[in-house]
Amino acid sequence: MSETVRWLVRWAVVACAAAFLAGCSGDEDEDTSPCPAAKVLGEPSELTKFRDGPGLDPTDILFKARMMRVVGECSYDLDGGEIEIELEVVMEAVRGAALVDGKVAFGYFVAVAEWVPGGGSEPVVHSREAFQVQTRIPSGRRGLRYTDMLEITIPRPDDRNVQNYVLYLGFELTKEELFHNRERFGQ
Repeated sequence: MSETVRWLVRWAVVACAAAFLAGCSGDEDEDTSPCPAAKVLGEPSELTKFRDGPGLDPTDILFKARMMRVVGECSYDLDGGEIEIELEVVMEAVRGAALVDGKVAFGYFVAVAEWVPGGGSEPVVHSREAFQVQTRIPSGRRGLRYTDMLEITIPRPDDRNVQNYVLYLGFELTKEELFHNRERFGQ
């Protein structure tokens, strides 16, 4: 056998071995099933924060915030029976007339719910977690965009369809803030 043929045979053996090992090196404990949907709820999708006191006109607004986008990616842990979800939550805060120091603080939530077939018109809420945001709108700027990265782990449903699960997001609102939103949205 010539040196060239031996070299080609060696490389062919190495390439076949590498292809075989690559097929075996995938993580057998991972699944690529679809992620639960992530949705921002209507009424708590916006927040108008007023300064303390009875005033509710535009001169009393500290800031307005709204959820702009939620993007999720997930992986399945077949051994642990869990779905690990990475969420990117993008929010916008806009300075109000009453905001002096630029400090913006608010809370929002992520609720894990399941629409059970034949279970009625409301989903079953399995969990609800609150998150806090504290940031600052720089002096001279009208507003800012804020991105929060979350990791949420939920149990993988054994015999249920993961597409029945939904992650609902919204701002934590006081009764007054909810009433304000309902008036603004005409509800």
